[in-house]
Amino acid sequence: MTRRQGELGFAAVLVAVAGLAVHRAADYPGAAGTYPKVLAVLLGIGGILVILRTLAGTRADDKAPFFEHGLRALLGFGALALYLIGIGLLGFLIPSLILGIAVPLLLGLRNLRLPILTTIGTVIFILVVFVVLLQRPLPPDVLDPLLRVLR
Repeated sequence: MTRRQGELGFAAVLVAVAGLAVHRAADYPGAAGTYPKVLAVLLGIGGILVILRTLAGTRADDKAPFFEHGLRALLGFGALALYLIGIGLLGFLIPSLILGIAVPLLLGLRNLRLPILTTIGTVIFILVVFVVLLQRPLPPDVLDPLLRVLR
């Protein structure tokens, strides 16, 4: 698969997921579906822009392979699958911390100081915004007893 084909396929998936998300959010009661709809529309616009950019012209690397390191790409997809499974088993926090550190490691980054700090900062930001400010629950988590302090 070439880079051009990969970008078109990925963008088509983004548009399809955005359409599904808008459709599903339409069933949410009251204003609860507004935020997911806005995010889905933005995702769809991003996918459409990628399609238009890809179709608009050719670049020197259009024929380059989409995955230069197939094993790393496979490991990345595996990490995402394990993340989704982990959220169901452990909750949001631990799998998010693991994924945020594992993906840069899988991509070959050896100095993990910045990914660790960024991942911890992102998780703290999500906790503050959703749990403290918006008072919205996260998926059930094994660390819920510790999170009760924030509520």
